[in-house]
Amino acid sequence: MQISALISNPESQYIAWGILVGLLALHWVWCQFVSFPIGFEKHLKRGKPWVYIPLRWKGSYKIQIQYLSRLILLGTTLVGVLIMSHYTRRHSGVWYVGYGLGMGFLMIRLNSLWLSIPYHQQEDSYYFLHDELRSKLESEGKDMGESAFKSLAAYQHQNLLRKADEQGVLIKTLRQQAKISRKHRKEYSRAEEPVES
Repeated sequence: MQISALISNPESQYIAWGILVGLLALHWVWCQFVSFPIGFEKHLKRGKPWVYIPLRWKGSYKIQIQYLSRLILLGTTLVGVLIMSHYTRRHSGVWYVGYGLGMGFLMIRLNSLWLSIPYHQQEDSYYFLHDELRSKLESEGKDMGESAFKSLAAYQHQNLLRKADEQGVLIKTLRQQAKISRKHRKEYSRAEEPVES
């Protein structure tokens, strides 16, 4: 029996599309609320020392989340291959490998995109705190070396997120901080625009 025969009737096609959409929605929710530390960890390894890694992100919890993330990616890829093979009417092993590689690449890119959203929220939060701290020190007339300043900004950022993490509101705090940062940047860019005479 060919794989495409599994969705040969319209009802099976609707079910396959429903499963694909459901897996994509699950994947988005999973990346935003559960597996987001995977992206944080990658950026920490790339030299972003201010990145905060949640307290629970270690040991068996971390391994389970990484394993389940791969299962979701694999499941979505397999359903995508099934749907592509049905609609293109190509059913040989070479085509399945091609579909699998194409769908796998697409899912890895999507995974990367969705994991980058919480990272960018954390980045916005850090740089907003960084700029606020610099303004405060300048207004107080305090002079601080660049490395000491960066260490202080990273420490305050880590402290803010650790407290939020301990209270169970890390994601909410990241979103709030990112929203404040974006609003501040908009106001700042408006203030910097030259006034036409």
